[in-house]
Amino acid sequence: MTEQSVAAVPERNDTLRLALNSLPHPMRRHNEELRRTYQELRSTWLRAGAVPAPPAPAGAGASDGHDVAGALRALEGHSAVLGATGNPLWEQLQDTRRATARMRRSVWAFTGDRVWRKHVVPNAHWKRLWTDIAQQSTDAYARLAGELAGQLEREGRRETAPAVAALRELSRTAAERSAELGKLSRKNLPTPDASAVDREARGMRRPDVGYGLGEAGRAQAAQASRDIRQGLKMWADRSTLGQRLGKMNTPALVRMRKAWADLPSDDLRESPRDAAIRFGELVRSAHAVREEIGKGRMGRFSAKDVATLDSVIDAGFRHMKRLAGTSPAGVDTNARAYVSVAEAQDGNLRLAGQLLAWQKSTMGQELLSSRNEHVKALRDAWQNLPNPPTEKDRKLGTYDRWGAAAKTAAFGRAAQALLKAQPEGSCSAADRAKLQAVAEGAMSHAARMAKIPDSLLPKDPAKNRAAVTEQTARRVQAQAQQAQVRLTQQRSPASARR
Repeated sequence: MTEQSVAAVPERNDTLRLALNSLPHPMRRHNEELRRTYQELRSTWLRAGAVPAPPAPAGAGASDGHDVAGALRALEGHSAVLGATGNPLWEQLQDTRRATARMRRSVWAFTGDRVWRKHVVPNAHWKRLWTDIAQQSTDAYARLAGELAGQLEREGRRETAPAVAALRELSRTAAERSAELGKLSRKNLPTPDASAVDREARGMRRPDVGYGLGEAGRAQAAQASRDIRQGLKMWADRSTLGQRLGKMNTPALVRMRKAWADLPSDDLRESPRDAAIRFGELVRSAHAVREEIGKGRMGRFSAKDVATLDSVIDAGFRHMKRLAGTSPAGVDTNARAYVSVAEAQDGNLRLAGQLLAWQKSTMGQELLSSRNEHVKALRDAWQNLPNPPTEKDRKLGTYDRWGAAAKTAAFGRAAQALLKAQPEGSCSAADRAKLQAVAEGAMSHAARMAKIPDSLLPKDPAKNRAAVTEQTARRVQAQAQQAQVRLTQQRSPASARR
């Protein structure tokens, strides 16, 4: 493949050429695609550059990448409400964020983990490129978030007030971070430590991170649930399409309204697993309505109304994925799920056998006869374990696998705490290994119980979705009207004969 000349590389982007050329030769076959990915990212910066910049941050600025990432995550909880406003600045902000993540993820996907760690992470050209990208993207976030917050604030809607606060925080932290990066020398940039590289690699492999089980995670999940419900209501009440569809009773709409009514409570009293399934049903049914609309089967519609519905569907899908990825504390979310009731029953029996083997050991006999607080916690957790599922449970769908996983994980953590509390040398290595097997067996069993079968969750509705514009809306509507005319003409002769 002929190397692109420096003159053809986008402005200020000799660093991109140098970074791409620093990859091992077999990797360079992807250079053209990575250039196109960068061009898409750069186009989002150029569009954001037309938006007024927020006030310059006071002082030197104290924001870092973690502050900006936290502000972006906080803003996710308001995505349904912001999407329902129909403001194009929100879509611009989302485009910039997606394009920024796509650039880094594309390089990782093309190089693979080994080349990424060896040839990308420590390379001076790549470090300069990532720093330039971070500076430009944070500047775009600051501009777009600040301007969008100002516009929504002037509209004075009560339901968008929390989103405005989140936008202001993103604008502030992003402006400070961009200013910091602009002053940073591009020579001798630090290399991320190994733990940071590991965390990022895990995120690349598994981008749909679940909610945490603490108060903060539960509050974040509850806020996302409220925003999706509110976004649906705004679409149904304020858009012409939503108002019209609320009066129709086609099968797709009936299913969507039922799924909406069946959404879990905002405080998620149900398990994350059950909540994920119910949000998944809303996503699936709302997308089916969207497909019917796109085929012109539900009357006239505007591109803005459909785009607003799309934003609610996409927010619901992201929320569903995070709920599905929320596992009991300490549980591996990458574990393979049990595929049958028999497998889950075998897991229970295997865990019971591991516990029995430890109980018969010298360590087990001594501790179980004591009043050790950790032993009591282990005993209580064991007694709290649910029975394994039965074939009847599978047929009726009544078994709470996630709840069973949470209780099993609590038992595993109790075993870990008991093992950690034992002084070194107080028991034999063989006995410690048996208790370790109990802890690991419980966490493995919990991980496989907590997994939600893919068949219960819809695929990404945005994948391969054709964007609706005013032009396509009019074309589809015209096609639907022509089809209706042809159908009427075909029926006329039969009507005349009758």
